[in-house]
Amino acid sequence: MPAKHPPSPHTLTTEQVGPPEPRRVARLGRRSWLIGLLALLVVGATVLAVVTQRHPHSTGASVAQPGSPTPEPAPSDSASPSPSPSPSRSAGHSAGPSTGPNTPIDPHRANCAPRPSGCGLPDAANTGVPAGTKLAVVNGGMTIKQAGSVIDGKDIHGCVDIEAPKVTIRRSRIACPDFYVVGSFAERYSGGGALVEDVEIDCLTSNGTGIGSYGLTAVRVNIHGCQNGFDVDNTITVQDSYIHDFYNTADNHADGLQLNAGAHITITHNTIFNPGGTSAVISSASGDSDVLVSNNLLAGGSYSLYCPRDSSSNFRVIGNRISTLFSPKGGEFGPWTDCEKAATVSGNVWDATLKPLLFN
Repeated sequence: MPAKHPPSPHTLTTEQVGPPEPRRVARLGRRSWLIGLLALLVVGATVLAVVTQRHPHSTGASVAQPGSPTPEPAPSDSASPSPSPSPSRSAGHSAGPSTGPNTPIDPHRANCAPRPSGCGLPDAANTGVPAGTKLAVVNGGMTIKQAGSVIDGKDIHGCVDIEAPKVTIRRSRIACPDFYVVGSFAERYSGGGALVEDVEIDCLTSNGTGIGSYGLTAVRVNIHGCQNGFDVDNTITVQDSYIHDFYNTADNHADGLQLNAGAHITITHNTIFNPGGTSAVISSASGDSDVLVSNNLLAGGSYSLYCPRDSSSNFRVIGNRISTLFSPKGGEFGPWTDCEKAATVSGNVWDATLKPLLFN
């Protein structure tokens, strides 16, 4: 049992207080009604003065009914704001509107890489499962064969294969060490139209790929623990997503997003950090068509961005930032390579200084 504290010198214990003397009881009885009346009058006047001072225009007091919520006091003008929590990839991001691909990075704000969400760019604070979402556990992988299926609020311990058009996966976490955590392939179905939004993808520190490779749009996706974030074929949009913490070894070639001679590809307003890997974004040497790489924050790799080396059609690189967060050159050897061969290159800058990126 806890030790009892000794009584304070100014506190009377029950053992120290005895019954009042009989003569004092008689005197108190004769005057008690007068003292009580005066006390009531004083207390009443004090309460009335306080109420009048706080509510000079009130004509009465409102009484909370049983079961009614108690109103909270108004915030003080002098109160200090609570500090914002540090972003955590497992904590979930706050629900609310996000900046989309039509909202370019503020061209006047430098050095966004240390905290991308402070510039409206993706990081752990605004991607993945929204904070407060309750997830139902699914043990084992899923193969989706019904067109228009919706997977919402799941914690899936296994890979997901999409084999039907217009499938939606939202507000979920998917963890799997297999080759593709979420797979959508043109040889298995037609129609595309898959949507993956507000989802955390975890390759569980393996050689796997987060998402690939046909007919889908990924929005506010948080991908980590993978060798490759995305493997891109045809009709793919990746936006407002955070790809980071790759599985890098001496034997693999980790990429944030790799293109495979595909067409109709949009990579916009993402944060891709790949220290020690091959690239943030890497294209095919030839064959890529109708590709837009815009408004992304990229860092790491041998080069952060590989543009098509030999040939491409309508390959555009617009408004991107390269950060020196991991290397003074952005990537180990430079910020980009072969981008002078792209159809359009404009508005690309160093994140720390906002100085224009120059060709090698």
